[in-house]
Amino acid sequence: MLHHMGSKPIREIIYEKAQIEEIVNAEPSLCSIEIVEKSFGPQNCSHIVAFGGGVKEKDLKGGTSSKAELLSTLRSTQEENKYLNEENKFLNERLSALENEMKEIRKIKEFFVAQQPQVRDTTVE
Repeated sequence: MLHHMGSKPIREIIYEKAQIEEIVNAEPSLCSIEIVEKSFGPQNCSHIVAFGGGVKEKDLKGGTSSKAELLSTLRSTQEENKYLNEENKFLNERLSALENEMKEIRKIKEFFVAQQPQVRDTTVE
């Protein structure tokens, strides 16, 4: 039984590795692509050594979604963004209102503390 690594038998992989090492030792000044071409022959754009078929146009497009599906997704995302922006605006307005109320409460507290110096400030402890 042959042992495989991917679609190649391990024996073939070991042979290819040895062949590459021989080329590198014989001509250390070669760049990577030159070493690959000496080992495996000329390369082209549709095939990557050790990985089989190369990157295809459909791989770059990210699937086969239709224009209608993409537009639908875009619209729903835009609606969600609009809703989230409105909610964010509402929450920011509510935060400002609460901050103003806290300022008023602090002013009232300071007023009462100034009127009655014998009352201890419980927040200082």
